[in-house]
Amino acid sequence: MKPFALAILVALASVGTLADQARPRLLGIGPSSAALFDDSALHEIRLVVNSQDWGSLKEHYLENTYYPADFRWRGQNVRGVGIRSRGGVSRSPVKPGLRVDFDRYSTDQTFLGLKSIVLRNNTLDASNMNERLSMLLFSRVGLPAPREAFTTLYVNNEYVGLYTIVESIDKSFLRRVRGEDEGYLYEYVWEKPYYFEYRGSDPKLYVPLPFEPETHEDDPRPEFIEQLVWTINETNDAVFRTAIAEYLDLAKFIRHVAIETFIEENDGFLGYAGMANFYFYRFANMKLFTFIPWDKSESLKDGFRRSIFHNITDVPDSQQNRLLRRALSYPDLYNLYLDTLLECVRSMGPPATGGPGWMESEIERQYQQIRDAARADPAKPFSNDQFESAVEFLRVFARSRGDVVADEVGRSRPQRVLRAPYWQLPLPKSRND
Repeated sequence: MKPFALAILVALASVGTLADQARPRLLGIGPSSAALFDDSALHEIRLVVNSQDWGSLKEHYLENTYYPADFRWRGQNVRGVGIRSRGGVSRSPVKPGLRVDFDRYSTDQTFLGLKSIVLRNNTLDASNMNERLSMLLFSRVGLPAPREAFTTLYVNNEYVGLYTIVESIDKSFLRRVRGEDEGYLYEYVWEKPYYFEYRGSDPKLYVPLPFEPETHEDDPRPEFIEQLVWTINETNDAVFRTAIAEYLDLAKFIRHVAIETFIEENDGFLGYAGMANFYFYRFANMKLFTFIPWDKSESLKDGFRRSIFHNITDVPDSQQNRLLRRALSYPDLYNLYLDTLLECVRSMGPPATGGPGWMESEIERQYQQIRDAARADPAKPFSNDQFESAVEFLRVFARSRGDVVADEVGRSRPQRVLRAPYWQLPLPKSRND
């Protein structure tokens, strides 16, 4: 080969090598992320971790220390991911919940287009199904929610239990459900009971707690939250509906709360200790925020008879959520709340052809999918009898909750007079709707 030709080939090869180095490591090209969240079958995930690191992660399960690992799924191997213990009261030294960051040690590495996932340990839910059923209902009623699927988890070839793969709320999620990711994403982090009351004009009273920035961490614009909370609390009645519309789609917000009410969420927007478990996204180049549901392991547990006004009218004024209180003072939004509850009832079934409804059928499908893995789970904090009892409780909920809700909705029309100051219904017809 002539010298100049060889030089050209060497130069081209060098360019190719540099291009390869600059190209993001999009591992798992082939199946999309939908394959990882395919809930029609039980998945299997294997982690290879230094045994001392795995022991340290379990010993220090209350810490967020990352450890390197290899991630294996369906014959694909992602090397050098980061794993750490995660969760609130669900954290466990025996069966740790895990966050898997594919880009922890290589910032350009993704898997199926994902930068991270959560492996939920379900230590607060003997059935393992509450979270997944709840998120499916959100999706059925038309509100975006994270995708989920069950998996068995092996660490260093040892079966450590049944887990739920949960889609992270991050830029990948935002692109999928909102078509953009340049806005401001916050996670609501519980610090003490909070009901959207105005804390003052200092933006630092709202960010980083209780609203922790998940994007734009170097410039989280805490004034965005302060402006919203001021509008919720300080705008007078005559202009409230117009003013808040810049910041929130009240109809979507009402639907979010109604779904949580239907599934008897204990630790959500109307939680037992104030607001909890949601993400808050402010769209790019807009003032508008939207709620994103998160962590529904404390739903579907309260016996199916809970009132649709639980933590709305049966708590002192100081514990009533300021945003919901003002929103439900409008007759159309109050009726939307009731209508969304009935939409949940209809979504549950049973179908016109008779037989089990959607949720009851879904419970049976999931039960058959996970039964053996759940019973063989060596680290679960429940007995097999408790697992079976929890599944039976879900069956009862699915068959009974709809009738209870439909009956109370029927008794709640026309609008009844409520106790709190903003709730004097029916409202004067001159109210600005």
